[in-house]
Amino acid sequence: MGRKMRQGGWGAYEKYASLLAGCMARTAAVTAISPIELVRTRMQSSATHDFGTVMRGITREVQAAGIGSLWRGLVPTLWRDVPFSAIYWFGYERWRENVYGPLFSEREDMFGRLAIAFCSGASSGVVAATLTTPFDVAKTRRQIEQHADSRSHVQQHRRLPQIVRHIVATEGLGGLFAGLAPRLMKVAPSCAIMISSYELGKMVLS
Repeated sequence: MGRKMRQGGWGAYEKYASLLAGCMARTAAVTAISPIELVRTRMQSSATHDFGTVMRGITREVQAAGIGSLWRGLVPTLWRDVPFSAIYWFGYERWRENVYGPLFSEREDMFGRLAIAFCSGASSGVVAATLTTPFDVAKTRRQIEQHADSRSHVQQHRRLPQIVRHIVATEGLGGLFAGLAPRLMKVAPSCAIMISSYELGKMVLS
């Protein structure tokens, strides 16, 4: 998608094509799998972990609140995943063109291309994960609250901005980056492996 945008004559805005493409792709993906994510979350929070029981509960919600209830929790997920994808793909292009491309310019073989992709993916993943960790923390806190509400039958439904303000007020700005180190340990290698595997697949199949 980003390549098609660049070929479409964006001129001075060409370098932002990957950012917009990342936003669009992630929005579509998150929206499409949101009902599946709802089932997964309910399975994990269910006392019995029984698929049939969970599905019957979701069916009753759909009958009572409409089909839109399948996308409950979509907005918090978009707040976390769409900025991550935009930052990641925009950053990947910049790291590849301005840092690792020139660094490995003497290696035009498969190793050089994979090294550029791997290092660019890891570096961009670290930046994207760091900048979006506050959204991840807020989303996790919201899920914990919803799980507690379902057990106590008391509905609070605090929005993400309210949760963020509460974290800052009670824990300081550092509270928004709780769990950053484990997240980076997961995101950096997964982003690096994903994009380098993608580039390897292109090289093998082309």
